[in-house]
Formats: sequence, structure tokens, C-alpha cells
Amino acid sequence: MMQSLRTFGVLVSLAVAGVLLSACDPEEQDRVLLYEKGTYLGQADEELSPEARQELRNRARYQRGL
Repeated sequence: MMQSLRTFGVLVSLAVAGVLLSACDPEEQDRVLLYEKGTYLGQADEELSPEARQELRNRARYQRGL
């Protein structure tokens, strides 16, 4: 009886550990955890192509009603 309770406890502990470890999202790994006030430490933004810039300008004009 005592051995089966111990085995059950070990299995439950392993199941809980498995669930907790699988909940770690790969996208959240290697992210910045220490922040410096006033400094952006993330990845640099990509430059917009001239076509994308023109498309955004056209959209802004459309939303203004011009």
C-alpha cells in the first residue's frame, strides 16, 4: 500500500512537471528580462519598402477623407 502511494506520488509529480515544462512557449525563450530605463533592448525593426510606405500614405489619405 505504501509503495503504491509513493509510486502514484512520483507519477503525479512527473505529470505536473511535464505540463509545466511544456507550457513554456519557445517564442518567450531568450527574451530580454533585464530592462534599462529609456533604452529599447528588443530586435531592430525592418525597413519598410517604398511600396509599403506609399500604401500606408494612401490608406491614411483615405481614412482622412481626402
